[in-house]
Amino acid sequence: MFVPPLAMLGVLLPPDGTLAAALKLTCGRADVMNPNWGVPMTFAYLGGDAGPVTVTGPFGDFSIAVKRSSTSIQGEAGEALNGTAKVRVKLPTLADLEACIEQTRDPASKPDDNDAFLNARDACLQKLAPAPGGADVVAGLRIGLLADKGDSSGEDGFVDLRLKYDAESRAPEGAMTVEPLPAQCVLQR
Repeated sequence: MFVPPLAMLGVLLPPDGTLAAALKLTCGRADVMNPNWGVPMTFAYLGGDAGPVTVTGPFGDFSIAVKRSSTSIQGEAGEALNGTAKVRVKLPTLADLEACIEQTRDPASKPDDNDAFLNARDACLQKLAPAPGGADVVAGLRIGLLADKGDSSGEDGFVDLRLKYDAESRAPEGAMTVEPLPAQCVLQR
């Protein structure tokens, strides 16, 4: 199961204190760093203990089955939606991304230099267009919600979305993962 560091989650729980009701989290930007993904992204949940989250944004439209759970976020009780799904998204093909990384990567870097790899991957994701047919990935999603106790971040929800190509890669640890960072997320009920 996909679980990001909980210390990164600090957000607002809906007024009734549960996720039982439907909710929609709209993020002003799908990613903080990549200008191609500086467009809105939404996460819609029908409510209940489990069900689909419909994701809409620059990666296309897809659904991820999630389960609701209790969690502790920086010592505070909260709730989370967690799930994974194989989906087709708007990203470059794995072959195109890997070729670009090899051309972009600092030639002086060592083959196992993870920072050089990540910098090249991020640069390539900014210049490569999505493949016409999309790319198959395993999408991991975690949405965290926490009772508001003076949070001044201006955001109502934290979203951790990871898109791992569904094929073996030359990337470190054999998996190519794209990690957008949705920002400016506001809860709507």
